[in-house]
Parts: sequence; C-alpha cells; structure tokens
Amino acid sequence: TISAQDTFLVTGGARGVTATCIIELSRRTRANFVLLGRSHIEDWPAGLASDLDERALRGALAARAKAGGQKMSPAELNRQASRLLAGAEIRQTLSALEAAGSRVHYAVADVADASAVKAAIRDAESLFGPITGLVHGAGVLADKLIREKTAEQIARVFSPKVLGLQTILSTLDARRLKHIAFFSSVAARYGNTGQSDYAMANEILNRVGHGMKAANPGACVTSLGWGPWDGGMVDDSLRAKFAEMGVSLIPQQDGANLFADALLAGPLCPVELIIGSELGHG
Repeated sequence: TISAQDTFLVTGGARGVTATCIIELSRRTRANFVLLGRSHIEDWPAGLASDLDERALRGALAARAKAGGQKMSPAELNRQASRLLAGAEIRQTLSALEAAGSRVHYAVADVADASAVKAAIRDAESLFGPITGLVHGAGVLADKLIREKTAEQIARVFSPKVLGLQTILSTLDARRLKHIAFFSSVAARYGNTGQSDYAMANEILNRVGHGMKAANPGACVTSLGWGPWDGGMVDDSLRAKFAEMGVSLIPQQDGANLFADALLAGPLCPVELIIGSELGHG
C-alpha cells in the first residue's frame, strides 16, 4: 500500500513522461515527492504570454532583444527558449502534484553528482521524513551506430541511468525502500539501431532490479521496459519514423495508468515488464 505517509525520490521526474506517471500516482495515493532535475526554474519574462510554444517564444525573445538594441544569435535564442520552457514545465508538474494532494520538493541536482544528491536527500528527509520509494526515470539518448560511438557519448548515456542509480543507492537506506520503479526500455530486450549503449544501460537497471527484489522480497521492485511514448523523447521526427516503421506509440495517460497500477500491485508486481508494441530494427 502506498499512502500519504510515503515519500518518493524521483529522478527525471519534473518533466516528460516520468512527470506524467508520478502525477497519476499522486492522484491515487497523495504520497510525497522529491524531484531531482538538472534544470533550474527560470522566471518567465514579464509581459510575455505564458502559453507560447517554442517557435513563438523564440520570435518573442528575438523581438524583445531587437527592441532593446540587443542582438541574439539563433543558438542563444534556442538556449534561452529551452530554459524558459523547461522551467515552465517544472512549475506545471509541481502544481499538478500539489493539486492532487501531494507535498512536493524540487531540487536542482545532477543525479550522478554524489554531493548534490546527498544534500537533496538530506533536505528532503528533513521536510518529509524517510524516503520509502524510488522512481529512477532519468536518462538521455545519443543514438549512433556503435562503430561511430565515442567514449564521451557512451558516458553521457550511462551517466544518468547507471552512475546516477549507483549514487542514489549508495546514499539512501535501501532497507527502507518499499516501492521501487526503474524506467528501462524495450531496447534492453530487443535492441534497436544506434542504441547499443542505451540498451546496455537499461539492462543494467533490469539486473539491479532483480538483485534488489532478491534482497527484499516484500518490496515492490519493477523495471519497466517501455516502448516509445507519444511524447517525452519522441519528437515529431521520431514520431514520423515510428509511424513509417509501423510501431505504435504509448498514449501518455495509458502509460501513466500502467505505471501506477504496477506500483500499487505491491510485491506481486513482476520485476520486469515489457510495455508497448514491437520495436523495429531497421
């Protein structure tokens, strides 16, 4: 059972599909959530409409800079717009969690930075008490054929998923964790072109999940092998590619419901779940 007495540490949970999932879990349980993310919450510029998409926001920022006698490069405009939209999305997630009845705390921390993670966990436990749940959703893509991969690209993919998990588990008291969910990928089972490192990193999550379940059979431990979502890392170009391959996408609310169902199943939940349709291999 998950209740308002439980506190979840969530990596990658302030934005994207992980945020969608924990909002649904919040609606059903009113648990507390501590969100770790690398993005700072940027203040939205005064006088700009709050519902601008990325293209419209870039145009508004360019016009404002021009009116002020400044010149911004396209790269600068992209960076500023991305920061502002990230901050807006984080605020929306926090508001949705609070509206659902949860207490929530957002901490800026790279999940692979041990000192930052320790500080965030210390602050969170002073607010909410011991952390009893973990949702590890942090991850990045750097798709490229293995013969073209650099060590830096591989490290970028491994850092949040593998090093980040190692950092968290070395900081938390794992004996207190009753509800554990890893965001793995169907690529760990079936592979995917250009994702050799991503597949390996996610398979490590699967193996860690089995080890944690063996050590604590009474806990809910599940590693969710997601197929592609309709959102999150899947942008318009990837959406078109999946459509061409005949791969259906996971609707966001359907995925969120399945996530919440899995955690609420408690110890009976399988350690590994493969979710979504077949994955094309190109």
